[in-house]
Amino acid sequence: MADTARRHPDVILVEVQPGEGFGFTYLGADHFDYAADHFLLPAAKYASLDPNDPEQRRTIAYDFLWRYFNKPHAKGYFRENVRWIAAAAVREKFTDESKAGTMPRVIVISRKASDGGITIRPGAEYLEHPGYPLAIVIGKPSGGGGQAHFFAKRQDYERVGQSAPTQDVWLPQIVYRLYAETPSVVMGMPKSDKDGEMAVECRALAFGRKAKLVERA
Repeated sequence: MADTARRHPDVILVEVQPGEGFGFTYLGADHFDYAADHFLLPAAKYASLDPNDPEQRRTIAYDFLWRYFNKPHAKGYFRENVRWIAAAAVREKFTDESKAGTMPRVIVISRKASDGGITIRPGAEYLEHPGYPLAIVIGKPSGGGGQAHFFAKRQDYERVGQSAPTQDVWLPQIVYRLYAETPSVVMGMPKSDKDGEMAVECRALAFGRKAKLVERA
């Protein structure tokens, strides 16, 4: 079933390095536009460009996206401003789709395997739900998402899920322990339970399609 009357993506997945990056959520068109404009308007003013000119907007958004991919650990790049840059680049890429109400629910930004460039494309594979998470995101939808781990194959996910957690990679192990089957994106956020002990609140995203979330026996 085709998605219609949509001006914003539910999720933008930014795989800046193999298996690693961000998953950013947007709760509505206003939320999405706010994020894009939060980057684009100051950047246009700084560069003395016209934010009302579509070609100049696209140039700014793509240029800063490339800068981030080129030096993702450079000073000045943090979760929130990368989220704004991603929103701006996606909005400029899918302007016609946004106006028509056919914006893809999931959009992937990653490097091209062919020439090392950057591709911005609909993440159709995330709507198929293979039974394991293609992306595990630290965060929650209402908080805008956060750091993400990506898995191209079930074996990759199982290998990490069965490994010992580390300071940098711990949510995939928890999701693997809790669920035998999941939709394609699972988000998780640490929280304290009623006894003060630390726990993780998980939420799976199905993007309006049929998908199973099955707890382990």
